Amino acid sequence: MTDEAIGAGLSPAANGHGAARLATIDEAFSRETVHELIEADSAWLWETDADLRFSWLSESYRAATGNEPGTVIGHFRFDFLDQVQKGSENAAAHLENLQARRPFKDFLYQPKDSGPGFRWISTSGSPKFDADGRFTGYRGIARNVTGMVEALEDVKGLSNQHVQPREEHIDHMMAALNAMSDAICYYDAEDRLVLYNHAMPAMYSGIADIIQKGITFRDIIEVGLERAFWDTESQGRDEWRDAVLDKRRNAQSSSSILRFADGRIIMHREMHGAEGGTISICTDVTEFEAKRSEAAAAGERGRELQSDLQRTIDSMTMGVIILDATMNAEIINRAFYDIWKVTPEQVAVGCPFRALMDVNRYNGVYDIADEHWEDYVASRVAEIKTGDVAPREFRRADGHTMIYSVTKLSGGKRLISYVDVSEVKKREAEAEEARRYLANVLESLPASVLIYDRDDRFVFANRKLLDSIPVLQPAWQEGRTFRDSLELGHANGCFRLSGDPAIDQLYDVDPDAWLKAMLVRCRQRYSSFERQNPDGRWYQAFDMRAEDGTFIGVRVDISDLKDRERALQESMSENEVFRSLIDNVPVSIYAKRSDLRLFYVNEGWCELTGVAREDAIGRTDVEIFGEEGQPFVEGDLAVLRTGKTYEVEEEVTAADGSTRHQFARKGAMIASDGSLYLIGSTTDITDLKEREVELKEARQRAVLADRAKSEFLANMSHEIRTPMNGVLGMAELLAKSDLDPKQKTFTDIIVKSGNALLTIINDILDFSKIDAGQLVLDPAPFNLAEAIEDVATLVSTRAKEKDLELIVRVQPGLDGLFVGDVGRIRQIVTNLLGNAVKFTDNGHVLVDVTGQKLPSGTKLTISVTDTGIGIPQEKLSHVFEKFSQVDTSSTRRHEGTGLGLAITSRLVELMDGEIGVESAEGKGSTFWFTVTLASAEQAEKQRVLPIDVTGARVLVVDDNAVNRSILSEQMASWSFDSCAAASGPEGLKVLAAAAAYGVPVDCVVLDYQMPEMTGAEVARAIRNTAGLSSTPIIMLTSVDQTLSNASYRDLGIAAHLIKPARSSILLEALVSTIQKHKGGLTPHPMTTDVLKTQASVPHSGTAETLAQAAPVVPLVAAGAGALDILVAEDNEVNQLVFTQILADTGYSFEIVGNGRLALEASGRLKPRMILMDVSMPQMNGLEATGEIRKREAQDGTHIPIVGVTAHALKGDRERCLEAGMDDYLPKPISPKALLEKLDRWLGGKSAAYRNAG
Repeated sequence: MTDEAIGAGLSPAANGHGAARLATIDEAFSRETVHELIEADSAWLWETDADLRFSWLSESYRAATGNEPGTVIGHFRFDFLDQVQKGSENAAAHLENLQARRPFKDFLYQPKDSGPGFRWISTSGSPKFDADGRFTGYRGIARNVTGMVEALEDVKGLSNQHVQPREEHIDHMMAALNAMSDAICYYDAEDRLVLYNHAMPAMYSGIADIIQKGITFRDIIEVGLERAFWDTESQGRDEWRDAVLDKRRNAQSSSSILRFADGRIIMHREMHGAEGGTISICTDVTEFEAKRSEAAAAGERGRELQSDLQRTIDSMTMGVIILDATMNAEIINRAFYDIWKVTPEQVAVGCPFRALMDVNRYNGVYDIADEHWEDYVASRVAEIKTGDVAPREFRRADGHTMIYSVTKLSGGKRLISYVDVSEVKKREAEAEEARRYLANVLESLPASVLIYDRDDRFVFANRKLLDSIPVLQPAWQEGRTFRDSLELGHANGCFRLSGDPAIDQLYDVDPDAWLKAMLVRCRQRYSSFERQNPDGRWYQAFDMRAEDGTFIGVRVDISDLKDRERALQESMSENEVFRSLIDNVPVSIYAKRSDLRLFYVNEGWCELTGVAREDAIGRTDVEIFGEEGQPFVEGDLAVLRTGKTYEVEEEVTAADGSTRHQFARKGAMIASDGSLYLIGSTTDITDLKEREVELKEARQRAVLADRAKSEFLANMSHEIRTPMNGVLGMAELLAKSDLDPKQKTFTDIIVKSGNALLTIINDILDFSKIDAGQLVLDPAPFNLAEAIEDVATLVSTRAKEKDLELIVRVQPGLDGLFVGDVGRIRQIVTNLLGNAVKFTDNGHVLVDVTGQKLPSGTKLTISVTDTGIGIPQEKLSHVFEKFSQVDTSSTRRHEGTGLGLAITSRLVELMDGEIGVESAEGKGSTFWFTVTLASAEQAEKQRVLPIDVTGARVLVVDDNAVNRSILSEQMASWSFDSCAAASGPEGLKVLAAAAAYGVPVDCVVLDYQMPEMTGAEVARAIRNTAGLSSTPIIMLTSVDQTLSNASYRDLGIAAHLIKPARSSILLEALVSTIQKHKGGLTPHPMTTDVLKTQASVPHSGTAETLAQAAPVVPLVAAGAGALDILVAEDNEVNQLVFTQILADTGYSFEIVGNGRLALEASGRLKPRMILMDVSMPQMNGLEATGEIRKREAQDGTHIPIVGVTAHALKGDRERCLEAGMDDYLPKPISPKALLEKLDRWLGGKSAAYRNAG
């Protein structure tokens, strides 16, 4: 028999029905019951996972097949695939069912490696799905049908061969069929019995006599009916017969239950073959049906119990779920659904435990990231599988608090319980919050609180009580009693006063009796008494017993009240003193109630009004003074209404007709009892008013005198400066004439004394302006470093004369340009630096400039430190006062007005800065000041290209003949082509005429104060005249006639000088202005590497003025002879300083901009001497000196090299000498010091120059 024939002709339908029935039973009952049912039918149950691997086999598998379940579990159930490969349509359909996850029934297949008795298996199964609809495998039933199939194969084989079976075939086949307990028979196409085994007559014992070959199936049914062999189950005979025959005739294969009248039950299965025959298999299932009935009854009872159990656990507030050994839900109560916010539709009985977790994954119950979810689920399931989990508390992500536990049950089951204690926790938190709130309230009370329970056990004591009697703290602890506190208190002298004298008497006499009495007293419902603690403080005690027996004791500190009582007694006597005192003060004092009736008046009021005290108390002003008192009423009511204090000066006419001035003051007062009073006083200020008038008159006279002083100073400024201009100008001209040494000395003294007098006048005028508030700052962008260095240059000559080291340090990285009044900053630094040099005889003077960046600008700190005589500590606080000197000897030794520091201090104040001093007598002083200045944009600088200005045309315009004469003489001495005009109009005519003749004026020196037209008006006219508008103008003014920088910029003033202008400063201004006018501007920095210079501009004045002058000189080609001096200096200002000093020495010189150029020029020009700056770009002075000395070592020459450094610090000289230099010269460059170096290394040429000067 082929596979197809077997599949088509043999279908054990009874096993299929049994599997379906067992699947139903398996849902309602335990596996043990199912196993009994299956074993009665010689079948077994099986399950697979989602990959169709066998995951479980029932124990009946071993008995039915002879194989161990372990050899199959974990393997795929694809043994039938051999049949698919061989073309079996039945097997292919079964594979299609599996792939489609459809149920299947009575599939017959042959397992691999099967033994003789285990060759054919009939199986049925249904797919499994979880709560989310995911396929989880198959579950079903199988049966070993090998014997049945083999017998049928033999019958089928003979039938197909159309041969008469041999005897041995029949014997073999019948032996196989007769060995089976089921009745098996075969009917041919005409439904006649062909073959049957021994079991059939035995099973059909009531009609065994008719079971013969050739009988039809219908006849068997008919005979059975006639003999009442069948149990038709209340159906009619015909109806029952027709139903059986119709089912047999119409179905390809069928199975049905036949009941015998003797109570037996037969499972009758039929399978129709392709040739028309029918195979019938009958199995006695009487015992099985009996067990099934018993199981049904048991199931009903189980369902009732389960229903009762379900209703019982549904009534619980605890969430309960019971899981089977595979972690699938068997029982879930209602509380579980409520606690986990799920429905039976979402999590049903039978679903896996993880379905509960998955359904709540995204609804806020869990706070687990997606990437950790599977690990979290696995850990929870693993914990449940391990067994019992003790109750523990956890908090869900949605805020609910749960108590969770796991209990191990039989058969690998687990009971999991959840109790939602969120509300309990909330109530506990609320109770704890209430307890804390009550404790906080008790702690915040201004009284001590003590609580004992009904059994006198300690409950609570607030901090105030614990702090009030620290010695009793050990007794006020949990577990201690009221008696403990009394015993400890008695031992430490507490509770001596109880409010009951009888008890208090026992305190020292009989402590035990006292203790018993106190314990009885504390049981009283209420008591109140005063008690004094050992620390001396008094307390009011309130003790009470509540209804439940709780003791509450409150102790209020009344020590202050006791003190106030004593103070009140003392103040009563003091009040008498105060009342007497008030009565004796020369001021009228009164008090009124809110109804404006007098409550109190002192003797002063009675004297002022002439009304006796007893006539005034209790009456109003109107009642006392009549209509004259009415004006006071409105004022009094306003004070009471607003609560504001009212002050006014009053003028009244006395009884004698004289005028009296009074100062009245009244205000509202609220007493401690809430009463409103008006308190007033009146003072006679007639004498004060008279003195005030006298002071006003005196002040008026002072103002007029101050105005007269200011006018006098202004006039004196002009009147003094004019003759001083003549004195200084003529003195300087006289110094240029042929004078013998004695005359020259006299002339120098005149110049120095005149300049000193000008300084004094300037100080007095500056201070006068500051004192009068007339000095206005004029901020503009300026270079701070240049300003400081300029001041240092001016003072350097005096420093060198005293052999002092003058050092300037500017903080590296500090901004170059700032916005401020540079003139006033120069003035401040000049005053401080001049004083430092003046009062220092040896050592050094250091100017240190530092800055700190702030949001509002840069806070600059400029300090001047000297090693001079210092200032005594008692004088430090007075140094910034006007006309202040440290001592009289200083005044005699050092000239000065005593206004310098006062002016400096006022200028710093005007700039919103600070100034200070630190000094140690005999060691030196440090004066410092701070100003905050805004940084200016770093403009691209331009420098003037030096040009020869000899013969430049200069027009002097001044109404003063002496000034015109001096200025003209100076112009001539400086080789300028000049002329002078006596007024503004005359000067304008000269300018116009010169322009008409094609000889325009190069510069105009213009006085500001002139009749007809002022200097400003002349300048404005020049700017508005075509052909003259670009003419440079230098303005000369007095100190009190200066214009603002803005005004000078508007007028295009090139330079502004204060008269009398020193010749050196005027010459510098002229040269600079004319050079700029002639177009000598070139972008900065200079591109010329070597500056070759010779003297070409004549100078006048003393050596000091020549040293201070720094005009730019013209470029002249170097001579053909040997070079005297090579200067290596990168700083342009210092190049100009060297140029001005060397230009008048007679030496030839060249200037180069860095060390590398110096090395090249020294080899080419062979100079007699080199002045080498130490700090330069490309190659510094030390490196250049080293290279020169290497070259000289080869040719045997040696050029003297003098190092020039700006640091002037200890060790600089040694560094220069170690590098190969011969000498050392510190900056700032002093003409005198430089000339001394030239004399030392070049001979006497510069000395001759100085003597000639």
